[in-house]
Amino acid sequence: MTHFRWKNCFADVQTSKHDITIRAYFDDVIVPSIKTLEQRISELGQSDDPIDMFIQSDTLDVLQEAKMAFALSIQSIWERQLRTYLVGCAKELRPTEGLKKQVEKANWDALKKIFRELRGLRLESFPSFPLLDRLQHLGNACRHGDGKSANQLHQLCPELWKPIPPMPVDFGDASENPPSVSSIDISSEHLRQFVEAIAQFWDDTTYIYNESKGFYLGVWRRMAARSLVKGSAQP
Repeated sequence: MTHFRWKNCFADVQTSKHDITIRAYFDDVIVPSIKTLEQRISELGQSDDPIDMFIQSDTLDVLQEAKMAFALSIQSIWERQLRTYLVGCAKELRPTEGLKKQVEKANWDALKKIFRELRGLRLESFPSFPLLDRLQHLGNACRHGDGKSANQLHQLCPELWKPIPPMPVDFGDASENPPSVSSIDISSEHLRQFVEAIAQFWDDTTYIYNESKGFYLGVWRRMAARSLVKGSAQP
């Protein structure tokens, strides 16, 4: 990666608590909710009442839907944070070029281009990007169901799906088609890793803000070192 410059904006200051927000949402909202459902499922599994077996099955479905909803909410928080940040940078750095409206309408690929235009650095250069990219596709899959994003997500992260048992020969090869979004099985650990990727991204931008004088070889070395240490921690 070549050296890069980062012109500080007030928008950088406004992101200072984004990492705290997303971590608190995970710790204070997501974790307790999942634990409550898991405890209920365990209690139903120990019950002698045969009806509770059916209630347990329904509660398992509720847990799966809850995790998908939490994945979508995490992605929504992240995307809103990023868009707000880019709008703030556009207002300060290039107020007459209509970038604010572009940010508001941009899809994920366009947001990446706008980030590079405004900050002189590719989003892909951040160690957290692989997980953030997966999160974007996961959010779209949870929102819209089967389709392009779900297919891309399966290519990037097939372990998010429940294993499909082999089918009898007469039923054909089930692997020819991507599995349905309805069989996604998101774990609490997956959610935690996505949250930490968002927090790491904002931590890195804060570091750049604090060190933004001259060229940033030291910043890149720090980010590269973090990538080597945490690069394997992907769902």
